[in-house]
Amino acid sequence: MSENNMHNFNEKIKELFNNMLHKRTFKRNLIGVSSVIFVGFMISSFIFFPMDSEGNNRKYTQDEKVEKKANDKKDESQKKKKTESLPDIKADDWKLVLVNATHAIDHENEQLEVMPNGFELDERITKEYLEMEKAAAADGINLKVVSSYRSIAQQEEVFATNLNQHIAEGDTPEVAESKTRAYITEPGTSEHHTGLAIDVVEQSWFDQGLGLEESFYDTEAGKWLEKNVPNYGFVIRYPKGKEEITNINYEPWHLRYVGKESAKYMTKNKLVLEEYLKKLEKAENPKVKEKKAE
Repeated sequence: MSENNMHNFNEKIKELFNNMLHKRTFKRNLIGVSSVIFVGFMISSFIFFPMDSEGNNRKYTQDEKVEKKANDKKDESQKKKKTESLPDIKADDWKLVLVNATHAIDHENEQLEVMPNGFELDERITKEYLEMEKAAAADGINLKVVSSYRSIAQQEEVFATNLNQHIAEGDTPEVAESKTRAYITEPGTSEHHTGLAIDVVEQSWFDQGLGLEESFYDTEAGKWLEKNVPNYGFVIRYPKGKEEITNINYEPWHLRYVGKESAKYMTKNKLVLEEYLKKLEKAENPKVKEKKAE
């Protein structure tokens, strides 16, 4: 082989070798780049497409974001609707006057009417009570009024009589007073002063010598009252489970007139008058309430 041919041969070998070397480098680079891309993809998958509770990839799509936003608006709407569903009545309406241990009555009711049974009620509510009594009779329930309107003087007599009875049974004056306060309010703080409250049992219950007892609820009449009084504007004023708010033990016989709308709302939402008035006041003055809360 001539020297010139040998030179050309060597150049071709060298070129071939360089090409092979270049291809290996390119391949290694390609593998390296591919590895980086793959690792990056896996990391981003965990960040942007997290696993669900079973280890499956879960994507937060745009549709889900839209759905979440819609749900948030729905929650806000429901809260607003709940507030809007409050009866259209002011907290200072005469039907909602609050009389309890911390809210003594400021004047005694002068709008009284004597019912056929001889008991007095506010003349604005006697019609509703008598309609309720009639409806109960149609269902075989003969209601018996035990107490209705009481003046402060009459309440003083009731309180003293109950107190002395406990003392006569052997209780100390302190224990007797505690027992009396559990069911009898102090003069001036009784709902009976309003003419809007009435104590009702069933005639046969009364004829047996039974009176204002919790077990009255277990009777057919007790259950009828709980179910039906809201339809005539009344509520069970001192329900079970609300003693810490009312400071009065459960009284299934004590009815309080608040108006039909309020009675139905309070009963449905399991609210006593104290709670209901707070909701009305908050709805009337939301900004004032928020500032006070701060």
